[in-house]
Amino acid sequence: MIDELDRKILNLLISNGRQSSRTITKKLADEGIKISERGLGKRIARLEREKIIIGYTAIVDMKKVNMAIPRLVTVKLSSPKNYVQRLEDMKEYLKDAPFCDFSARSNGSFDWIELKFFNSIEQANMEADLYRTWFGDIIEDYQSYDLDVYKFGWQLFEEKDFHMFIQQMQKKIEAKPLELNKKKSNYFKYQLPA
Repeated sequence: MIDELDRKILNLLISNGRQSSRTITKKLADEGIKISERGLGKRIARLEREKIIIGYTAIVDMKKVNMAIPRLVTVKLSSPKNYVQRLEDMKEYLKDAPFCDFSARSNGSFDWIELKFFNSIEQANMEADLYRTWFGDIIEDYQSYDLDVYKFGWQLFEEKDFHMFIQQMQKKIEAKPLELNKKKSNYFKYQLPA
């Protein structure tokens, strides 16, 4: 299990895995958390040993490396006789595809979701045509959406962090001019769970 300090360290590493121990200890000190560089190193080593940290990667500006076309794909699957094998074929294709950054099974109105990055619209459309041809026997519905990405990244948080964020946003909304609040008269009042 991880504690609050581990979570803060992990979030700092998620935002920039190349930060020095000195930089991380300074950022923690700015939050009122005192830890030595050696103590930090021991914590990071434990997180790596316990496979909580499984690697480090670079975050790249996709536009600057000519991968400026992000495409979100949703797929609803059909069930032919050889469904299990064809699903495995599709998983293998997505695992090996250099342009597919995220692929996951879903439950809801679609069965599969994918995030792909391409050099051009032509490339994205060519892949979509081939994908639907190769796996058309198990695809009932295919939807794709070209994205204008505003945020790419994530961080760890706990339920209390979620509730605090929602409450802060509610206070910002309530602080807006009266006319704006009249327009949002149906806006809910958020209460912390008991």
